[in-house]
Amino acid sequence: MLGTLTSYATGTTLVDKKGTEAKVELVNVKKGQRLYIIDSEGEILYQERIKKDGTFIKNFDFTSLKDGLYTLELNKDFQIDITPFSVKSGRAIFKNKEVKTIFKPVVRTTNNKVLVSKFDFEATPLQVTIYYEGDVIFKETVKGGNVLQRVYKLRKDIKGDYRVVMKANDRTYSNEFSL
Repeated sequence: MLGTLTSYATGTTLVDKKGTEAKVELVNVKKGQRLYIIDSEGEILYQERIKKDGTFIKNFDFTSLKDGLYTLELNKDFQIDITPFSVKSGRAIFKNKEVKTIFKPVVRTTNNKVLVSKFDFEATPLQVTIYYEGDVIFKETVKGGNVLQRVYKLRKDIKGDYRVVMKANDRTYSNEFSL
């Protein structure tokens, strides 16, 4: 059976070829983005850094994978495009209707202020923890609508290394900076 599935949000084309290979075509990719294939336990089975801007095309042979659920993820600067698929008898079945995009939190620092923002169309909470020299100095869970935003003011007189750790969508993001 020959089928073509096109992801409306990510520009991903997945083509099943004779049941043993799948052609993955990613349009409008940027150099440095990462492609992952991850199993249902969260283990990364394959990863590749995109080498050039434009269109990325690769054929995958899934016959060595166990039957089960997997995801193909394109990790971009500010978002992660996730395409779930299942493997049965070495054949990949892409679930185009379940494609989703997770927006990463963005951290900016200006003087002694830390600005955290995140698009979130599923309204999932964002856990924010700020560390100074390895110790927790602030922790909160931000809840809200489609856009989560917070500004944290740090003391100007306390210089050193800071880290902001954010958790959302079963993922952890980290940003380090110094004042």
